[in-house]
Amino acid sequence: MTSVKLPYDMEEEILSRVPWKSLAKLRCVCKLWNSLILEERLNKKNLSFHMHSYSGEHRFILTDDGPNISAVGIEEQKNVVDPLSLTVQDFTLIKVRPYDPINVYKIVHCDGLLLCVMDTQLLVWNPLLKETSWIKCGSDFHEPDDAYSLGYLSHCDYRILRFRCASNSRNKPPRVEVCEVASKTWKVIENISFDWFLSVPLSILSLRGTPYCIGLQEDHTAFVQSYDFSKERFQPIDELPFSYDELNPTAIEVYKGDRLSVLEQCHKTRKICIWVKHWLMLTSWTKLLVVDIPEFPLLYPLPSLLSMNYYFDKNDRLVITFNDTGMKGLSIIRVINDKEFQVIKANEWEIGFPFLCSYVPSFVRLPGFLKQDISRIRWRKRRFN
Repeated sequence: MTSVKLPYDMEEEILSRVPWKSLAKLRCVCKLWNSLILEERLNKKNLSFHMHSYSGEHRFILTDDGPNISAVGIEEQKNVVDPLSLTVQDFTLIKVRPYDPINVYKIVHCDGLLLCVMDTQLLVWNPLLKETSWIKCGSDFHEPDDAYSLGYLSHCDYRILRFRCASNSRNKPPRVEVCEVASKTWKVIENISFDWFLSVPLSILSLRGTPYCIGLQEDHTAFVQSYDFSKERFQPIDELPFSYDELNPTAIEVYKGDRLSVLEQCHKTRKICIWVKHWLMLTSWTKLLVVDIPEFPLLYPLPSLLSMNYYFDKNDRLVITFNDTGMKGLSIIRVINDKEFQVIKANEWEIGFPFLCSYVPSFVRLPGFLKQDISRIRWRKRRFN
């Protein structure tokens, strides 16, 4: 039987549609495939293709007020009525010398990369590829009300946003800083004034490299706020599609990889509504889902600094984290239909100041590691074509 040599572009297109778990195993097939899988163009295609469906790859990153970090996901079930089961992976960071755990206070996610906030430094990290970039920070760092996001101008130019609103800062002045990950240099952004503050919990997400959060004005009008890395300024997008109530659990998330969505739960009726914004420049929101099931838990009691996350699985069922009564741990809910839901315990930690973020594994390269492979990838292309 004669073997058939596929065109290079066709190989790339096929590999871009393979889930990351299988793609990781295919790196061992040959040197060409290993280089191709780590290439930026295929990586972007793969991420775009799978972020629309998640395909069971979604994880929740859980931290407590100590060193423990876990990546928790839901195992795929043959039947929707089967009990939920979790996959748990230990992501706890260990120092090289001495062998002591590193305390991580906050984690944010961007396209498979995690930004970990520690005492005096930051870590940009791809857990799948085990690539890390440590970034030192100056004084006046890691205040409880500081907000962080990871984004980019391009897929080779990642930036870290750190800011503090006046109304969130406990009598400290507002401040905006941006770090270029490749050079590890910080820049203080001048001439930015805040007439708004962040909702609590301080929930910020990254969509296509742009940070988004829920901002509040003094009259408690809520709106979606973004930060533009190219123009170095904050930009309001639109008001939320509901009247903001500080007692109602509220969250903002990415929907299907390319849209914004917001969730609100009524603290009295426990009814949940989720809206989606299909185009960022339009002022219209679409009500995507209403969950009105008796005995549904309150997602978090206020006051709480615990962030809340949710997503839709490949069967369009809502999966959401919630804080157990009495702050005795986190659980995960999956809504089966308009009358049923399933609950499973995610951890048993006594919650002090935990943090939670969504995470979808990917082969996105860190800037320094990407440069190391470019010459070898180009050489292999010429050799095998």
